[in-house]
Amino acid sequence: MSGTLQFLGSADSKGVPRFWCNCPVCHEARSSGHNRRSRPSALLRGWNGETLLLDCGPDLHAQFARLGGPFVPDAVLISHAHNDHLLGLGDLLDYAAQAAGSRAAGSQAAGPLKIYAPEAVIPDIQARFAYAFRGDAPVLPIPIGGLDLCGYQVEAFEVPHGANGTSHAFRFVSPQYRWVYMTDAIGVPATLAADWLSSLDLLVLGTSFYDESAAVQASRSVYDVYEALALPWARAARRVLLSHLSHDIDVRRALPDRRYSYATDGLNISLNSTVPRTGRP
Repeated sequence: MSGTLQFLGSADSKGVPRFWCNCPVCHEARSSGHNRRSRPSALLRGWNGETLLLDCGPDLHAQFARLGGPFVPDAVLISHAHNDHLLGLGDLLDYAAQAAGSRAAGSQAAGPLKIYAPEAVIPDIQARFAYAFRGDAPVLPIPIGGLDLCGYQVEAFEVPHGANGTSHAFRFVSPQYRWVYMTDAIGVPATLAADWLSSLDLLVLGTSFYDESAAVQASRSVYDVYEALALPWARAARRVLLSHLSHDIDVRRALPDRRYSYATDGLNISLNSTVPRTGRP
């Protein structure tokens, strides 16, 4: 058993519905709600009882409130310093400061919270939340060789983010299960894919639109669905969940490959494989 993964938010940076938009997908999101989704974050629950938050966007407060009771993760990973993956950090830093104060007063009411990010990202995070970086609320660098979290060896690796520079993805490896969480990437080189994206039981991949082939290449920053369906390293994964979805994506629309499906807010999946690996590329 390798735990569960719950998608707290599965939208792109603007959420669905866009508050200014009445396209068919946004209209449906306001009514029946199949396409209603918040900014990206996910929650890993390990078989050992640990919990790990992946990114913390601006909808984090509401996402946590929907979990149904008081909740604080044991640790947090931040992939990059863009608003849709970061702005909820303010709430977490407030909690970390409160927990530190409780510990100093001898109370056990609040526990420690470890927040990790790739070392190159930390200066941007500190600049954004300069008011909070005093006392006992630092963001720690993800060390070379990774972290032992939720029963996995967890490593971050840098990926191209198109017009938006670079981001980071996370690889999780246990004896039973291997998966990658990569929401913000495009143009991943074959050499990087060979090093980090082989023999996956699950790939979580960002695809904001169905087809951006007509878009100006210099302005793109995330794969589209048609690209994801054709990527050799994505097709090699046992299962692919598409996330970071804009209002161009209607999750009721079937995908042509049964190994692919859409993430939705609240989706909770088991990270458990009983199928032996074949050593495919």
